[in-house]
Amino acid sequence: MANFSAMLFKAASGVKPLPISTARSNEPFVTPMFEDYLAKGDITGYMTELWRGVAARDIESLHVLIYLSIQVGEPEDTLEFVDMLLDTEDDYVMELWKPLKKEIDKLVEDEIDDQYEVAARFMGAYIKADVAYAKNHPAHRSMLKRFGETETTLYRAYLTNVGRQGDAPAEDVEDFKDCAPQEKKDEWRRLYRRRDCSANQIAIYHDAMKYAEKGDPYAMYIVGYLLAHGIETKYSNPKVVLLPADKEKALVWLNNATKAAIRPAFWEVGNIYLWRSNGDDENKDRAMLYITRGAELGDYESLKYMVQYQDDDAAKVAHLERIVEEHDDNTARLQLAEHYEKGLGCKVQPKKAYELAEYVYKHSSVSPYDSSQEDSAYKLAKYLREGFGCEKDEKYAGQIISWLDAENDRMMELLTK
Repeated sequence: MANFSAMLFKAASGVKPLPISTARSNEPFVTPMFEDYLAKGDITGYMTELWRGVAARDIESLHVLIYLSIQVGEPEDTLEFVDMLLDTEDDYVMELWKPLKKEIDKLVEDEIDDQYEVAARFMGAYIKADVAYAKNHPAHRSMLKRFGETETTLYRAYLTNVGRQGDAPAEDVEDFKDCAPQEKKDEWRRLYRRRDCSANQIAIYHDAMKYAEKGDPYAMYIVGYLLAHGIETKYSNPKVVLLPADKEKALVWLNNATKAAIRPAFWEVGNIYLWRSNGDDENKDRAMLYITRGAELGDYESLKYMVQYQDDDAAKVAHLERIVEEHDDNTARLQLAEHYEKGLGCKVQPKKAYELAEYVYKHSSVSPYDSSQEDSAYKLAKYLREGFGCEKDEKYAGQIISWLDAENDRMMELLTK
């Protein structure tokens, strides 16, 4: 394992380590097209060409490898790739270097010598730079859009190339077999989270286990999820435990599922490391690595966690926009409207804020379990009174509040009967 404090000190001093061969090649180099290699199923071939791109100082190849080295937690490689691009004065890496250098200086000052902490800080710097760059370059195509759900396959190929196996447990599965029928997966997806259906859950557990043992990635996720949370009857008094929670066994299955890019598995692994941490920074850093990867891949729970606990407003806006676009979440719409309204992490955008509040108001209902419509009604009425993103309309604003009061009275009457 590298001595990270020495590596960071060199980077902070402007002298970066060069562990990778940097001899320039005289051969003309064409940046590999990921889609071509994906169509042939030749991910290893794609990675090989990227490493050839390193020798040729190919800017696009270096962009990809910076991203992958950050994602898999190889900060020494990251600094090498960044150093090569800084020599070319590439505008994207110049944007990346600002927050990255700031994190390096902090790490040196705090005398951090832990790979997980370094990797987590680098990842935060990368996300911040990517969001900032995208604001000024509308045509910018993020790495997530480029690789989609095949990212984790690339992570594995990268780690194999640099000789590491990551954090995989001893029972790591090498050969995944997508053998569970689609109707099975659809059934599991509908029922495995329903906590009132313990009989269904225990049947799903035994059913999924048969496929998980054969190497089916989604079945591994289902088994891992149910082991992580346990299964017990809901209405019995006392409750009967049908499957005791076992987070350590769950971690084996879930870790394997992440290696096959099963998105919700990233959140579950991260959540187990958070549970383990109890003030332990190493486990917390590991948790954030998985949760951040899950958010990058578009996992709903990971994105929500990042919105709740991230300090960077610009990154929050980016995560909220993905939740709204990909998961149709009204709570996220209202949070995003708040950012647009106040200019938190973005420009003030009155029209967008109004449209989001109006959408939630028209597509939700008053419920004791969800405050979305009530919150959207008050926000919409406020915008109408102020003419924020719309024409002023005091009458319509008054009607919205009157209707909301009537709905709340009706709901209270139903609940107290």
